[in-house]
Amino acid sequence: MLQEPHHYTIKKTARYYLSGPVKDYYPHVCFVLHGYGQLVPYFLRHFEELGRKDTLFIAPEGLHRFYLNETQRRVGASWMTKEDRLNDIDDYCRYLDQLYEHFIDKVLVADTVGVFAFSQGVATGTRWLHNSRNPFDYFLNYAGTFPPDVNYDTTSNRVKKILWRMYVGREDEFISQQKFEESFDLLSMKGFNIERDFYEGPHKLLKPVLQDLFDRIIGSSIL
Repeated sequence: MLQEPHHYTIKKTARYYLSGPVKDYYPHVCFVLHGYGQLVPYFLRHFEELGRKDTLFIAPEGLHRFYLNETQRRVGASWMTKEDRLNDIDDYCRYLDQLYEHFIDKVLVADTVGVFAFSQGVATGTRWLHNSRNPFDYFLNYAGTFPPDVNYDTTSNRVKKILWRMYVGREDEFISQQKFEESFDLLSMKGFNIERDFYEGPHKLLKPVLQDLFDRIIGSSIL
């Protein structure tokens, strides 16, 4: 007979990286959420290479780390698994909110604050924005689909009105065209301000795509 689980809340040290020095002011701040099995020091390099001095990229790391192979040489991180998932979601939403409030409320001033999410990070970012009371200007979905467990009817109008943009590669080996369209149609039907676009390539962060994406978003008259 299986025993009932018990839970105990503890403090845990979370890790994050920054693309630049901490200053009193940045025109733009963007939280970048990694995909399954990635580590933030390597993930953040994709954004550092963009050379955007006007943007501070804040890269939090998922609270779960594990060995990627049997030799135990490579380590990856994850935001959650299916095991005890609701507590994991609550934990990372609190973690991300605290990181937001530390920087945006106490450390620096920014004109725009957005979220970029890749792969598994898309579900993480969607749940975060759905549950957070903090203001955002945009959400960039790169090679991900929106989680079905979120009640999009109860998402605040403030969150629905920010710019939501979906990007997926035409050769993406994990996301089918049908899944992508279903994800887009769902949020469109729920009243989100959402746009979509495609890039030529697989399930991978590509510098030209990122460069074009941020050039358009940061320079958008919407913001």
